[in-house]
Amino acid sequence: MSVFRAVINIVIILGAALASAASAYTSESNTDITLVNEHLYLLSDTTGDLTIGEAIKAFQTQRFSPNNQTQVSFGFTNDTLWAILPFTNESESDNNLVIKIDNAWLDEIDIYFVQDERVLQRTALGDTLPFMQRPISRRMPAVAYQFPPGRTDVYFRVHSKDPLTVPIYIGAEESHVAAASSNAYFYGALYGILSILLIYNVALYSYLKELKYLLYSAYLFAFTIFNYTYTGHGFWTLWPESIWLQQSLMPTLMFAYLFCGVIFTLEFLNTRTYLPSLFAFRYKLYGGLLILAISLLLINDRSIAIMTQLIILTTLSVWMLVIGYYSYKNGNRLAKFFVPAVIMGTGGATISSLATWGIIPYSQWAFRGIEIGMLMEMSLLSISLGFNFKMVQEARKSAEINARIDTLTNLYNRRAFADLVHPLWQLGKRNKTPMAIILIDLDWFKRINDEYGHAIGDEVLEGVGRELKQRLRESDIPLRWGGEEFLIFLPNTDTSEAHQLADNLRKHFDSKNITPAQKVTMSIGVVSALSHEIELDKLIGLADKALYQAKQKGRNCVVSLN
Repeated sequence: MSVFRAVINIVIILGAALASAASAYTSESNTDITLVNEHLYLLSDTTGDLTIGEAIKAFQTQRFSPNNQTQVSFGFTNDTLWAILPFTNESESDNNLVIKIDNAWLDEIDIYFVQDERVLQRTALGDTLPFMQRPISRRMPAVAYQFPPGRTDVYFRVHSKDPLTVPIYIGAEESHVAAASSNAYFYGALYGILSILLIYNVALYSYLKELKYLLYSAYLFAFTIFNYTYTGHGFWTLWPESIWLQQSLMPTLMFAYLFCGVIFTLEFLNTRTYLPSLFAFRYKLYGGLLILAISLLLINDRSIAIMTQLIILTTLSVWMLVIGYYSYKNGNRLAKFFVPAVIMGTGGATISSLATWGIIPYSQWAFRGIEIGMLMEMSLLSISLGFNFKMVQEARKSAEINARIDTLTNLYNRRAFADLVHPLWQLGKRNKTPMAIILIDLDWFKRINDEYGHAIGDEVLEGVGRELKQRLRESDIPLRWGGEEFLIFLPNTDTSEAHQLADNLRKHFDSKNITPAQKVTMSIGVVSALSHEIELDKLIGLADKALYQAKQKGRNCVVSLN
């Protein structure tokens, strides 16, 4: 019986060796960086107590399973993952290669290089160790090893409270340098664009003093810092010796990003106007999020915190889409940008989450989905805020114009006189051209108000304004000067031309009814002068004097003064 058992054991060992040899990763002359997860053998250690010696024996007894599904992501788990990469160097010389774990947030990574059941090298990585202890100073944990000819088994022991995503790459140093350069270009562009958007929106807030621009800037900043942390840039460049910051910042900044997103959404969609019931509920929403954050802090379990926040992120994304839709339905024009922006951001985050949890196949582009999606979201939101800026400017311009327009006659008012006339007056000074002023007063207008009422009086004034705009030249500037008085400024016009125009106006009004039941006459004063010879105020005074003379002559006439 003992002999039989020995034979069985030999068969098992040989079978395991053959199976492992058959799937071993073989080095080739091409040393490009390669994802090798399809060549791995996997074992889940539920206790976390498995030693490297026990792992070697477990591999020999076929307790490891081939990674037939090319699995990279294993989601949230308390188990410790063991993975083995059988590596065969078919050349006669050593092959110096770099192994990289392309994930910055993993807590514990132990890599063992085993040949003939002997551990030749052990390297400890992960963000529970100071960054300065890493053998290769790069953003992602990596180790170099000089593979001797023949078979070498690389054992990976990985444990983390964060999602267990373990993409393993192997290749020559120059290939890793090229990949790192490509990543640097990508993240340089990403952070550059985010910084430009941040500066742009801070500038808009400084100019407009609208809260939505400040809140969007906070939202942008929170995402940028959060992304800078979970991609490993922070641990690499800013706090390489602070394990506590690396461990605690990601869930903290993720919450800050979510909280800023909620506040910005309510302000951006102008819920005070378009969704008042939701606006009234806002403090309860903020309070609920803060209570949840404090609860997660007290629990002090990073896995629960991150998982909870991912669930909140998904829920809030759906919520943002819903309120964006109803805000647009209620008349908010900015919401037409918000909904597709959230779809892009949510889509990217969803793809990254699914890849991280192992639900969809892993790829670098899927892993970067959240960054690409958020970049598209924030670019579109910045465009929408730019659109809002344009609307604000148009509203201000309209308000300024309306402030200079007499609402009854639709002519310029006295307030607009300086802005419109002074530039032309100064131009006349330089060119030494004549400028004319026609001052009009409606005859017996008080009688119209007294006999027919102010409504009829307003119709008369409205009709006069309409007729003046139709019968004057494009260069002439008609204004309602006050009450029943109208002033017309005529650039490059001498006295005779101005007098002729004024008399034509007088005859026109004298010959027709301004309203179906009312005709008006007018007294008109006309003056003209070279603008470099007289001040504008004095010329207006002369026009008023000429108007007074027209009234003295019996009204319904034109008096010109030279």
